[in-house]
Amino acid sequence: MLRILTIIACTCLVTGCKTTTHKTGSYPVSPATTKKVPTTKKVPGTFLFAGTFLFDTSDYGPNDNTPWNLPGKAPHLIAHYLPWFETDLNDPKDPWKHWKWRHPKANHDPTETLPNGRRDIASVNYPLIGPYSSDAPNVVRYHLQTMKAAGIDALAFLWYGPNNAIDNRVKLVLNTAEQLGMRVAICYEEKLNWPPYRFPQERSEIVQQAIGDLNYIIDHYVDHPAYLRRNNVPFVFQFNYSGADELGPRNLLPGEFETILASLNKPIVYGRQNLHAAYHPTVDSAFVWFDMGPWPITFARQAEQLKQQSKLKFYIAMICPGFNDTGVWGWSSSPRVSPDYGNIETLKNTLKNATLEHPELVQVVTWNDFNEGTVVEPTVDEGYKNLDEIEVWWHKITGRPVNLLDNRAAFEEYVLSCSKEQRSLLPTFNPEILKP
Repeated sequence: MLRILTIIACTCLVTGCKTTTHKTGSYPVSPATTKKVPTTKKVPGTFLFAGTFLFDTSDYGPNDNTPWNLPGKAPHLIAHYLPWFETDLNDPKDPWKHWKWRHPKANHDPTETLPNGRRDIASVNYPLIGPYSSDAPNVVRYHLQTMKAAGIDALAFLWYGPNNAIDNRVKLVLNTAEQLGMRVAICYEEKLNWPPYRFPQERSEIVQQAIGDLNYIIDHYVDHPAYLRRNNVPFVFQFNYSGADELGPRNLLPGEFETILASLNKPIVYGRQNLHAAYHPTVDSAFVWFDMGPWPITFARQAEQLKQQSKLKFYIAMICPGFNDTGVWGWSSSPRVSPDYGNIETLKNTLKNATLEHPELVQVVTWNDFNEGTVVEPTVDEGYKNLDEIEVWWHKITGRPVNLLDNRAAFEEYVLSCSKEQRSLLPTFNPEILKP
């Protein structure tokens, strides 16, 4: 099955033996272990050549099937993507961002090795490729290629403002997405307009900060061929903040959005988390996040009503495997764990409800938020279980052909090409988790 067992044998040698004779960046692969897999075209114009996916996007929308610059017919799958992970290769003065955590009840140090041979990371899940750096091109390609194989055509890049390490990764993700025929939208973190990120003295400063941020996105990213657009207009959406301080609610208010959106260098389609009628139709769209109660179903019904009233252009539903932030101890508050976390039924319930109404996009919550446990990226703990379940479900929704074997191809490519340092972080695991 795609040489996986040989790859695993090589991985085990690297991580479990004191010495090997393998050269950096390559592994011995026996043709006898290679199983040829029937090729299934999942996207028109897709083919594999010399290990690289090449895509003909001439049939992408907008067209009669979809307003989006995506293949096929709406709805489309978009994965929420966290680009904030680092190892000791990134910043020697402050290494292992988002893999480490300091708390009396959740003290995780990735430089330490646990009895099971894994690094001590701030998560209840463990990546199949081990802890990684979000700025590594082969990591980004592994992520996006695996998404694409499972039917995810776009991703939401969580963005924390200009001129920082996360911002420096946007172009890498956009360029990789272009190579794979995928699309990227910026998800704007609303909270960066308040402490500890910024320290406004009045509401007008908050508005000007947001205008500056969105114009930065417009000037630097939305003209990229891989940027996600609806009816040829770039899409930006935001992850809401919460609470209040002496300046009032820690949210951009409906009237402030009128000023912000009227002050941009070019039009954008904007989306906001959750649903508050006062924001619409000024704000074009809304999306729902994972909730342990009935809110996602209620959201969809209310959003459909607003759409029918021409107050909302579209909305985004969600699917999720569950929530568990024990690794960061509830961000130093108290852990939040969804019932039956780790049970595939949690994901199945969100799949069942995601298209009860008529969303144009369905967001995977999330690809890789290891801190909060909302992970569909392949892991040592679950393998490809969640991702395979999503692909089978997506076939029922869209008719897209199922090929679970090619979900594993990007992992094979990563293991064969990773650097010496990356190889040292590859974990050992039971190869059974790789079987469809």
